[in-house]
Amino acid sequence: MKPIYYIIPLFNFLVAALFGLLLRSMYVYPIEEVSFLYILHTHSHIALLGWLYLLVYVLFVQKFGIRSPGETKFYIRLFWVTQLSVIGMASTFPFMGYAAPSIAFSTLHIICSYLFVFHLWKHHTVSGTQQGVLLKTALFFMVFSTLGVWCLGPAVGMMGKTSAFYHVCIQFFLHFQFDGWFLTAFLVILFATVFKRQPLRQFKLFYCIWIASIILTYGLPLSWYVEFPIFYYLNMIGVFLQLYAVGYLIKPIFSIFKQGDYQQGIFTDLLVLLALSCVIIRIGTQLLSVSDTLSSQLQSLRSWIIGFIHLNMLGVFTAFGLWLMIKEHKLIVNTWTKLGIGFLILGFLLTESILLQQGLQSFMSINGNLNAPMLLFWSSVLLPISILCFLVSYLKSKKL
Repeated sequence: MKPIYYIIPLFNFLVAALFGLLLRSMYVYPIEEVSFLYILHTHSHIALLGWLYLLVYVLFVQKFGIRSPGETKFYIRLFWVTQLSVIGMASTFPFMGYAAPSIAFSTLHIICSYLFVFHLWKHHTVSGTQQGVLLKTALFFMVFSTLGVWCLGPAVGMMGKTSAFYHVCIQFFLHFQFDGWFLTAFLVILFATVFKRQPLRQFKLFYCIWIASIILTYGLPLSWYVEFPIFYYLNMIGVFLQLYAVGYLIKPIFSIFKQGDYQQGIFTDLLVLLALSCVIIRIGTQLLSVSDTLSSQLQSLRSWIIGFIHLNMLGVFTAFGLWLMIKEHKLIVNTWTKLGIGFLILGFLLTESILLQQGLQSFMSINGNLNAPMLLFWSSVLLPISILCFLVSYLKSKKL
């Protein structure tokens, strides 16, 4: 797909980052006229559906879509309708939160995602059983995760927004979006990029372990709202299975990267290093949830919850997504791109460190002298600056 279809998700990412910066500013410079909750909904929806979803969309079309005039026209039209839904959410959520207009645009996005899934399921250019299985698995989890959204209406009607059923539905959507749809989506792109000439050995065993880990780790958010001890044990098994699955991939990935075909300079390598490091930290964090006592305490630490979400969104998905854009020659490595990578990594490390320290102080009941809200705000400024650098990189390369 043309570079413009990569620029649009990046622009959405910038909008999401600016809304995130507004959230951070409200702890330092309170704005009475602005609803924190409404801005939070806007930030999360644009980041998840405007940046991450559309990035996977264009990468999937680029890698697996059939190249013909009819197919291209279909994907382009669907892209712009999906982007229209993102603009609608960005225009309605800040002023009214969950209301009829914002829900309508969110529903339109889901319908567009269904059309994308069903079309790509039937018409693709996947070569090899491994890629085909993973592609259809990712697409399945995309649809499967939305069951949580459709259950929100009955949950509110029957039990209200404070009920366990309501929160379980939200966690169902988020878990299978992150762990099912996005993780598997990037995994299939990794297979199509790295393992296209050298298939993974014992793939069936790896695949079964991967799927089991996705399903079983849903036991953790379930345990927060449903007091049933078995959920802790299911999550524990799932975490160890995920650790095994990731560990199984690391050796062949490093052996292929050593061949030199995928080394494109230190800044690009830093993105790969960041993504892999965050995957390991992610699993290490999940290991802490194996203890039911510790798990319940961690749930109350808001700064760590936010840090974990950003670990996934920025550290894993964004870093790997930018690397793929560079690998597919959709983002040129020039001075502006290098600055963008540098600001992104620096902003990510600073904000995660501050959130970690905040969580430790709360966990250990320590009153620190650190002015965390102010430091978080100024550290977060680096994130939209980094995205602006990527957009300027496109303008400088004149590839629109």
